[in-house]
Amino acid sequence: MQGIPGLDGARSAAFATLVAGIAGQDMPAGERPYLAPALLFADPAAQAAIGMPVPAAGEVLVHEYQAVQAPWALPDGAPLEAGLERQDKGALTELRFALRSGGAETVLDTALRRVAREEVRNARPTAFRGLDALGDLGASRAFSVSQKAVDAYLALSGDANPIHRDPAEAAALGLAAPVVPGLLLVSCIQPVCAAALPGAVPHSLKARFMGPLVVGEAVRVVLQARGTAADGGRRCRAYIAGPEARALAVADLVFAA
Repeated sequence: MQGIPGLDGARSAAFATLVAGIAGQDMPAGERPYLAPALLFADPAAQAAIGMPVPAAGEVLVHEYQAVQAPWALPDGAPLEAGLERQDKGALTELRFALRSGGAETVLDTALRRVAREEVRNARPTAFRGLDALGDLGASRAFSVSQKAVDAYLALSGDANPIHRDPAEAAALGLAAPVVPGLLLVSCIQPVCAAALPGAVPHSLKARFMGPLVVGEAVRVVLQARGTAADGGRRCRAYIAGPEARALAVADLVFAA
């Protein structure tokens, strides 16, 4: 990949409004979603250049890991230079995008895995132990993600994975409804952090996905202080939990000193 169009301010604003509406907590005025740079790849030409992994018959594509460094570094509208590193390790595909504008750089790391449908159907969910005791920085109220909200995100992101919109595909996986996209789910951390840590500016976010959240299920975000980073910034961990504290994702964040 070489030059690509810059971040679309209107698209980022629509993403921020969507996330705030789902979580039921306001985003700070003018604040861009941490994962807004991922919206750059909604363009079909960008997707073709990436060469997204294609699941075989009887498989689905699942999001295993997502990280972003320096999410605020790129200005809206400025053309970007984009570099892509890709590693295929059997069923796992790791992608690293380096997005640059002038001296500013944002790095996105993504891991996608092709998984047999049977493996998804037979998976045993795990739960966070002592979840409420972990929330020394606070927690969100319970909220859910509607199919309408998922469809709005899919339109913004260009995500074509059928598990996010097709009830038949969800049923084939033993799920009651389509799966909420991982990036949308993790983005709901941001308004919770904004309430717990007013004015904090994120330096990085690293999220690991542990289980699916389906449309309409209740979910909570619980924040835990994790001490100080090497550069003096503040560290925290976000636990994203479904019904009965079911583990959906864990994200580690570092806020600038």
